[in-house]
Amino acid sequence: MSDRSQPISRRGLFRALARPFSRHLDEHGGADASLVNGSAKDSEAEPVPKKAVIQGRFCLAYQGSMCFTCSERCPEPGAITTDKGIPTVHADRCTGCSICHDLCPAPRNAILMVDQSPSRDGIHP
Repeated sequence: MSDRSQPISRRGLFRALARPFSRHLDEHGGADASLVNGSAKDSEAEPVPKKAVIQGRFCLAYQGSMCFTCSERCPEPGAITTDKGIPTVHADRCTGCSICHDLCPAPRNAILMVDQSPSRDGIHP
């Protein structure tokens, strides 16, 4: 009887879980875009534009600290404004450059870059 009480690392667990899929990819000549992305058509699609969203629970300004990093460093005029020290992203002006995300000094990044995927009728929300 084998001893199954040995601890397994997280990496080892994920490798064990991915093993059947890697065998399938090896047998069929590498990564198949339709298996990975759902369809080959999706892999050829244009990149989805993104918009910044501020997560108030992580934002230093929302917690009462003096932080204006995102609004000061945003290259798009009017995309991020502050009112009484609280930043607001104006989605119609945000270009999705993610500079605010990259420079956010909060311990947990307060700027989330969200896909602006087209709706089912092809119109962006």
